[in-house]
Amino acid sequence: MASAGKTIIKQLVNDMYPRFLDRNYPLAKHLFFVTRYSFGLLGLSFDQKLSWWQWIWLVFNFVNLAHCCQAEFVFGWSHLRTSPVDAMDAFCPLACSLTTLFKLGWMWWRCQEVAALMERIRQLIEEQEKRRDERRDLAQRSCYVMATRCGMLVFTMGSITTGAFVLRSLWEMYARRRQEFKFDMPFRMLFPDFAHRMPWFWFFYLYSTWSGQVTVYAFAGTDGFFFGFTLYVAFLLQALQWDIQETLRPIEDPSPRETDICCQRLADIVDRHNEIEKIVERFSGIMAAPTFVHFVSASVVIATSVIDILLYSGYNIIRYVVYTCTVSSAIFLYCYGGTEMATESLSLGEAAYSSAWYKWDRETRRRVFLIILRAQRPITVKVPFFAPSLPVFTSVIKFTGSIVALAKTIL
Repeated sequence: MASAGKTIIKQLVNDMYPRFLDRNYPLAKHLFFVTRYSFGLLGLSFDQKLSWWQWIWLVFNFVNLAHCCQAEFVFGWSHLRTSPVDAMDAFCPLACSLTTLFKLGWMWWRCQEVAALMERIRQLIEEQEKRRDERRDLAQRSCYVMATRCGMLVFTMGSITTGAFVLRSLWEMYARRRQEFKFDMPFRMLFPDFAHRMPWFWFFYLYSTWSGQVTVYAFAGTDGFFFGFTLYVAFLLQALQWDIQETLRPIEDPSPRETDICCQRLADIVDRHNEIEKIVERFSGIMAAPTFVHFVSASVVIATSVIDILLYSGYNIIRYVVYTCTVSSAIFLYCYGGTEMATESLSLGEAAYSSAWYKWDRETRRRVFLIILRAQRPITVKVPFFAPSLPVFTSVIKFTGSIVALAKTIL
């Protein structure tokens, strides 16, 4: 009996354990896992044509989020003069919800282009399998696992944030059970009067709670797409560096045949480099608008969250600490991914320069010089006014600090 009980418990643990965290999880399933999984929960699929049920579910989620954004705005506007603290409590999640609504609509509108980019990245990475070695396998798995785990970290922290708002409202209702009962939503939302009374209250309570999860799914899906894409491109650029070093290996007095093979390989490397640059340009055309909106709104959200932390006390602080960490981590992933891609792009020239190019003929050296020259201009995601990088992350934190300092002088 004891062994049977242990077997059952072990099976339950294995079933509950997220399989994507396993080191042996298939690499093909890792590719853009967070984006496909998150948007799949909302009914948006990039792998196949949407069914009628998926269309209905996707439209419902979009309308749900838009309606709850309107309810948050009405609540904040109505309490702006009477209770600025409650108004701030509504406007802070509202900024994030509006940004996520834009992301959801944008990714829905550009879903075919996003699917084409995913497929092209998959094809380019599969081409690397022809040159398989232990170094490439380790780098590819590390890239895939990092993209999945970090993206799911934002997904998990967002879900915890929604749970913190729900627990806050349940605790407040429980604490006022002996007083006049107030039908509060998990987020500061103002629906029609009948929605704040029985028997409709619990329906709208779940309805508003689900809007928080819609925000999490669309938020994590879009951010996971950006972060995963930049890491996959960084891996492709790293593979180019290895190919350059292998092609320009030190050979004493290379024969004409060896020289021709070397030039052909360098031409192939240049073509792949051009292809990567074109893909990043297409990616920038898709993600420039949501990335810019995300950075601007995230600065405001982090600042208002810190202000709410200063205004509130007790257990109310916890939910905004989690909220701030979630938004900050998402911004950090954008900046880290952009930095990794730009760094690997610059390292391409360093890899070419540190190879044995001087042992080859004049034509080969000329091609190497062109590769070095082109690599001086890093490949970055072109966003209006900035390119996501770690220095930009520092600037965002400084900007939010300025907003907080200004708000403290006013309040």
